[in-house]
Amino acid sequence: MSFALSGFMLYTMWVVLAAIGVNFLLGIINSFRQNTFALSNLAEFLNGILYSVFPLFILVNLMTLDPTSWLFLTAYYIGAVGVIFKYLYEIQEKL
Repeated sequence: MSFALSGFMLYTMWVVLAAIGVNFLLGIINSFRQNTFALSNLAEFLNGILYSVFPLFILVNLMTLDPTSWLFLTAYYIGAVGVIFKYLYEIQEKL
């Protein structure tokens, strides 16, 4: 299983990972403020990686099956934008 994120795909993945990280940090900070820190915050972070980032990597690996590669590329960008909006909405709720 090999994949290469190139150009704008790499920057999109960075934004996705940054949104997940900021959401995780805000969750940790809010739980410390309310004295309700639990290790379940880490589990939520790992679920975000598993359900958001892993499918994007699968789409990148499937690009070799499409001769034009625009179908999976479009699906990758739509999925990434959806994940970004999801986490931006969650960040807005935590602020």
